[in-house]
Amino acid sequence: MLVKTMALSQIGGYLKNNRWCKIYYDHTIELDDEDDDWVEKQTKNVDYNKIKEKYAKEMEQDEQDDEDEYETEKAPMTLPQLSVRLGIIIYGELILFPILIQIFSNLFESMDMQKVFATKDIFVLCIFTAFIWTIPLFYMYYNQKATKKIIACCMIGELIRILVYLPSLMKYYNSHEYSIRVFIFFILIDIIRLLILFTFAIHVLKSEQEYAPNPRD
Repeated sequence: MLVKTMALSQIGGYLKNNRWCKIYYDHTIELDDEDDDWVEKQTKNVDYNKIKEKYAKEMEQDEQDDEDEYETEKAPMTLPQLSVRLGIIIYGELILFPILIQIFSNLFESMDMQKVFATKDIFVLCIFTAFIWTIPLFYMYYNQKATKKIIACCMIGELIRILVYLPSLMKYYNSHEYSIRVFIFFILIDIIRLLILFTFAIHVLKSEQEYAPNPRD
């Protein structure tokens, strides 16, 4: 190891101090006076303008390639890919929100601490959402033309569900078994759940996707 290290050090020192290899270290060439005639002969017919133009074109091409790389945008997601995300949102909400309600059940207890208001209701609402949104999920996965119409119908169905459930909510409120805090938290959670779902649904409605051709056409 010692002999090898000494040999490599000697070779490195030679390359660093050699006048022809020195250009790779400090980009300078040291020449003796007797070599001036030789350098003049070697560079007599060199066209420096052509060399300058060549490197200028190469620099422009590199800059253009860098700009094209930054301007390249990702291809939009296809409907089957969007269907996977929609499925994650739907069934994720079906699992996540009832669990959150159960964890923070003390926020939804009745005044006598004998009942928990939102546990059953949020689970039923999530089941309803999963049921109606499964239809556009399959339409998206198979890339069908009616996908956007069905998504719009599901969004309307969610709004109708709110109107249908509103009398039951008012019945709970008029029973005076629960404090106003319970209803505020319940409405806030349902708004967050629908906001996540509707944001993704609007993204799908605005997307411009090519649908699979009908074999009958």
